[in-house]
Amino acid sequence: MVDWGDLHVSQAEDPKPTGDISHPIEDIPSAVPDKAPATGRQSVWNYLVFVLSKSSTLIMTVIVARLLTPADFGVFAMALLVTNLFDYMKDLGVGLALVQRPGNWNRFAPTGLTLTVITGVGVGAILAAIAPLGAATLHQPSLTPLIQVLAIGLVISALGVFPDARLRRDLEFRRRLWPQFLGAMVKAGLTIALAAAGLGVWSLVYGQLVGTVVTTLLYWLVARVPVKFGFNRHEARDLIRFGTSLSAVTLLAYAMFNTDYLFIGMRLGDIQLGLYTLAYRLPELLILNLCIVISEVLVSSLSRLQHSRQLLNEHYLEVTTVAMALTAPMSIALAAAAPPVIDTMYGPAYAAAAPALAVLSLYVLFMSMTHHSGDMFKAIGRPGIIVFLETGRLALLVPAVWWAAGHSIVMVALALVLVETAPFIANAVLLRRVADISYRANLKSVLKPMPAAMTMGAVIWGGGQLLISLPSIAILVITVLAGLVAYVVMLWLTARDLFDMGLAAFRSVRGRGTESSPADEPVGLEVTPPEDSGPKI
Repeated sequence: MVDWGDLHVSQAEDPKPTGDISHPIEDIPSAVPDKAPATGRQSVWNYLVFVLSKSSTLIMTVIVARLLTPADFGVFAMALLVTNLFDYMKDLGVGLALVQRPGNWNRFAPTGLTLTVITGVGVGAILAAIAPLGAATLHQPSLTPLIQVLAIGLVISALGVFPDARLRRDLEFRRRLWPQFLGAMVKAGLTIALAAAGLGVWSLVYGQLVGTVVTTLLYWLVARVPVKFGFNRHEARDLIRFGTSLSAVTLLAYAMFNTDYLFIGMRLGDIQLGLYTLAYRLPELLILNLCIVISEVLVSSLSRLQHSRQLLNEHYLEVTTVAMALTAPMSIALAAAAPPVIDTMYGPAYAAAAPALAVLSLYVLFMSMTHHSGDMFKAIGRPGIIVFLETGRLALLVPAVWWAAGHSIVMVALALVLVETAPFIANAVLLRRVADISYRANLKSVLKPMPAAMTMGAVIWGGGQLLISLPSIAILVITVLAGLVAYVVMLWLTARDLFDMGLAAFRSVRGRGTESSPADEPVGLEVTPPEDSGPKI
């Protein structure tokens, strides 16, 4: 979906201990890891990055919603609709290729830096040049200057691809905290100030631009990678070959995640698009971005396990189960509490967005069930499978959403839910054929926390009906707390291992972990591999 808050490893080097951010990351030769990467602990740091940066974005959304109109959000969403098409292509996938590529970083990094800078500047220039055409296509001439300013931000964000790739390659997610957090804070503060000053939609544009500048500068400061340009034809060919296949995936993702915005804007207008944007904003921030956070770690950790199919599959299933234990309750809770959530977060002027929020939360739940299969396909070097899956998904999506956009934003959300059932089946079949993951194991990893999550949803919805005379914020606090208790109790009854994992993670965060949880082991992810292999997930 359009994200108006953010312009949305093979057997590589072993992760180094995180230390003072002033020390540069040293280059060392790649080696086959002697144990599974600490996905759990690295995900905790990556999730902390997510919480800090996205919480500021959420606060900004809540405040700015009371200063701007739904039409302002709709206009900005259309500007990003054009911008994001080029943002998906700004590095031709070279950034992720730098993360995934095995071998010594020093060998291919100069070529990677050259490619990311050239493509970023080139793509940004093309976007600025065709901005009038994009605005005319959407029948919104006022979009032209918005798109051109956002094109500057695209170029700046492309300059941060290289240092970010190095941090991700080395699983240095603690170091990524400061660029993303401080960039998000600057963006939120400036956007709120400009909106209060009466700049309207431009407050969103300028806030995004300045936030991007801060994030990019801090990526370079934190990563401390040398600026060494170079070009090797062989390395460039390999990086671009892998990257362009992923670019095809991202372009398909762009089409899939923006088809609804395009058709709503064309058929229902900017006000309905603004309501839809804010309705989708909450599950996007809380759930879909959590999936992305986990993916950023999971692709790297799975890529490091290509030498052991059994360990690879165990790691994938374990992380998928834990991810669903987080996303399922949040999705169902948002759906069950949609009216008081909208009233509390945005105010009564956005009440019409509540039904869409309820359905979109369920849509994001279905998406989270299949999201990490793409990480597996990337990690084993089969991104073409993702192209195949997304092409089929898009073929179903376009006619369904076009028809639904002629009716209402709720019908669009329902169409998304119905379409998402097909990829779930296709992913299960392909995981069985390509990765030898059985249907039963795959289904179990996805559905394990569902009884507890559904119980939580029933408690929240029922409590909301009983307390309907209370203020929305009171309903929300009481029902969510009751639902959370119900979820924990049902998790203890129906999925005791997940309950124990969560308890271990909580104790670790509180500093009460046992001696068997060293710093380099994952939090709450303990799977003992075969006796002869030694490594532990």
